[in-house]
Amino acid sequence: MAAAPEGLLARLQAAVAAHRLWTPQARVLVAVSGGADSVALLHALLALQGVFRLSLRIAHLDHGLRPESADDAEFVRELGRRFRIPSTVERHPVGARCAREGWSLEDGARRIRYQFLLEAARRHSASRIALAHTADDQAETVLMRLVRGTGLMGLSAIPVSRRLADGVTVVRPLLEVWRREVLAYLRGEGLTHREDATNADHRFMRNRIRHELLPLLERDYNPNIKGALTQLAEASRWDYAYLQEAAERQWRRMAKARAGAPGAVTIALAALRRQPRALQRQVVHEAIRRVRGEAGRLEFRHWLEVERLCRACPAGACLDLPGGIRLRREVARLVVEGTLRITDDSRYTDGLMMEPQ
Repeated sequence: MAAAPEGLLARLQAAVAAHRLWTPQARVLVAVSGGADSVALLHALLALQGVFRLSLRIAHLDHGLRPESADDAEFVRELGRRFRIPSTVERHPVGARCAREGWSLEDGARRIRYQFLLEAARRHSASRIALAHTADDQAETVLMRLVRGTGLMGLSAIPVSRRLADGVTVVRPLLEVWRREVLAYLRGEGLTHREDATNADHRFMRNRIRHELLPLLERDYNPNIKGALTQLAEASRWDYAYLQEAAERQWRRMAKARAGAPGAVTIALAALRRQPRALQRQVVHEAIRRVRGEAGRLEFRHWLEVERLCRACPAGACLDLPGGIRLRREVARLVVEGTLRITDDSRYTDGLMMEPQ
């Protein structure tokens, strides 16, 4: 390999050290779509492999949703051969699975992708899954959630690391690197990448934010709007972490698994109502996470409906939330349980432009 530009490599090393993304001799599964960001991440990790003493493996999932997806998969296989990195490349019938399970395409594609990555990591004893989200992705996600309506958790946007399962953590070493730096790195190294045609499709909200709204805000309101949005995400994450700690203390006092109903959680309503509204939302959010295995993406209007259920609705009333969650009001308890049907609001569907988590 040719000598790599120091800028991106130094930024990546600093991020690994600052966030303790892995320890020496870690096994890292690198999710590679073939796009610019993931190709740059793979190449940079290979350049630093001796520094970190990493064992690397490529993972690529062909969703089978675009005519050129098979060519993307072959491009990633060729990267593995060229860089002499073992690869796991699979094709899953995402559309058929989503239709069978009743999932929206956005939600289902994300579920299937993360399940594929988790299974590949476990199969090859990898403790880290490296994703190539950048600071631009962070800014776009914050703005998209602001447009939709969100709270403190939504503003926290994309975490630099997240435990996916026991022994497996998702890490994002490029989350503080801008896309222009990634493209400069690729040019300097003479690296090619694949272009996903859906990234230019303005039917998707993320694309409209990337190509229309952000340039408008940069030109007419704040030349550093992306930096301001990433700062908002970081500050919100600090505040949200404090709320999480407070909610965990209350959780032990008011919540428990539902007897005779595996996968359901009950919350004592009287104790819940005594908490500040911010903690009430956080406790309900934790119950949803324990039932579904993930936090979900609820909007402010959903939380207003949850509050009305807890305070004004009679026993027996139910509320269905996106992500296959049902809240059921009892006399003294709120029951949080999963449903077979994944509800979705078509006004907010982004097709394949999935929100990172």
